[in-house]
Amino acid sequence: MFSDGLFARGHMDRKHRCEKCAGAGDFDARVAYERLARKHEQLAALMARYMSQAGVGRGQRVANAISMASEAERIVGGVTTTDFPECCLVGRKNPSGTVGWFCSGALVHPRIVVTAGHCFIPSNRANIVALNATDQNHLQTSELVTVRRMSQHPRYQQTHEFSDMSVIILRAASHVTPVAVASTVEMAAATQTTLVGFGNDDVNSTRGFGIKRKVTVPITNIRRAATDNLDAAEQALGFESDLEFVAGAPGFDTCNGDSGGPAYIFDGQNKRLAGLTSRATNAAEHPCGDGGIYTRVDLHVDFIRQVARDVGITDF
Repeated sequence: MFSDGLFARGHMDRKHRCEKCAGAGDFDARVAYERLARKHEQLAALMARYMSQAGVGRGQRVANAISMASEAERIVGGVTTTDFPECCLVGRKNPSGTVGWFCSGALVHPRIVVTAGHCFIPSNRANIVALNATDQNHLQTSELVTVRRMSQHPRYQQTHEFSDMSVIILRAASHVTPVAVASTVEMAAATQTTLVGFGNDDVNSTRGFGIKRKVTVPITNIRRAATDNLDAAEQALGFESDLEFVAGAPGFDTCNGDSGGPAYIFDGQNKRLAGLTSRATNAAEHPCGDGGIYTRVDLHVDFIRQVARDVGITDF
């Protein structure tokens, strides 16, 4: 099983091109060289910091090295995880039996997966999901469920930007426990989010698709009250605060292939689905690593219920 590399998180021109499904975007050798140079500088700086601690006690030096290693992992987009079984691969099974995985998603009901609106591609429509998966090349213990229906949000059809959500109805109920959707009250109190997906793991988005990773980042822009004035941030970043939020920090982000993947918030041990990976911000200099825009699921529950009712699901 493999990634066919067709789609990406968001849009390279913010309107019509995928940027966070797997593998889209034109190659620019100069930009790629500059990004690689920056990555080498970051790693060299970490090594210099480590070497400068030759006189530090062994125990403290080991602790510092572990911290630096964690930092280096985060530079390339997070750490692998076997948690979050409801975070799934979304793809298309071909007549030959091979599967092209291209997006991530989240199970919110035994028969309902939500993913990005731009993951709905008429010419390559998703027809299978893999739950309880950690690696697209090792799915022996994963649950593969075929798709009955996939519906794209009408606002996304009109704008190709906002309400970036598709609802997938599965043909059979999954045995994986779904994740609950965060309430609007919970969203208003959230200050950070844990991003999970199967996307690439470096800032110039060249490698790593198909392995589940996680990274926790700050929520940087979100409407917490009706009176919040986010006009300046909306214009600078290209998001709609009535429908979306912005999260991430330099080197901590989602990437190509994470499209539609879950953004979680936690209240103690209670996990809630806050958003779905949509696209990079207008201010981003790199495909990944400069922060992203996430579709708020709590503000799109009515759409999920509408699609569910159309196939007779009334308990969501």
